[in-house]
Amino acid sequence: MSDSLKTKNVFLTGGAQGLGKSYVDALLAKGARVVFGDINPTVGAATEKEFVEKYGKDKVKFIEFDVTDGSKFEDAFRSAVEYLGYVDLMVNNAGFMIESLWEKMIQLNYTGVVKGTFLAYEHMRKDKGGKGGRIVNISSEFGLLDAMLVPVYCGTKHAVRAFTSSLAMGPDAKQLGLEYGVLCPGPADTDLLKNMDETKIRHPHLVTPEDLAKVTNSVERIQSGFMKLVLLEEMNGAILYVPVNEMNFYKIEKVNLGEDWPVKQEASSSTTSS
Repeated sequence: MSDSLKTKNVFLTGGAQGLGKSYVDALLAKGARVVFGDINPTVGAATEKEFVEKYGKDKVKFIEFDVTDGSKFEDAFRSAVEYLGYVDLMVNNAGFMIESLWEKMIQLNYTGVVKGTFLAYEHMRKDKGGKGGRIVNISSEFGLLDAMLVPVYCGTKHAVRAFTSSLAMGPDAKQLGLEYGVLCPGPADTDLLKNMDETKIRHPHLVTPEDLAKVTNSVERIQSGFMKLVLLEEMNGAILYVPVNEMNFYKIEKVNLGEDWPVKQEASSSTTSS
């Protein structure tokens, strides 16, 4: 994809604040037209006003909706298509982390991503009159690692990563003109990390402000990772891992650990990939 996005139209969920807002800003700065959704009408309207003043009224539009409401998500996608003409890039970003609300978190973090992906899939697929396009789903570093503090959140992000990677493996992806990518950022300096009590995470006594500071990315750093992924010349199957000290493309591989479990420490260096 060209470094310029002047001919590209984007639909992004969860774009009113935090990382989502930073993604919208970066896309607009590259020339894209963006429709972003969010459940918060007040913050969404304020973000739209800010970006209209910065980039122009024909460049950005806000739609209030909840990704866990399937019919409203469908209506929002249709509205985005009507406004933009066509969606070239779908970004499923909406999500949250509150372990005590685990059922809602599964619906938002995973089911909402699947819904958004398939809406874009049907719109973009070339065999049904679409022009092709890209779908970027936002996972987390906890889509690649295990995390005892946030087991349900971790599970949803593993699901997003595996779902997206599996679609990218499809033999029809190229024929349909579709590309799938996954962003796996580490913790970011947003509201998501504030007030780490027992409602948000398990075992909060194990998390100190000092420890949290060591692993926290700036919003700008993760924003740059997002754009690195979006602007790849060929994106299909790419997983970009953005922890605090590195930014690497990642690939999930099956690893044969042998017939013994637990694996003996001295045998760990002899593991093989298959």
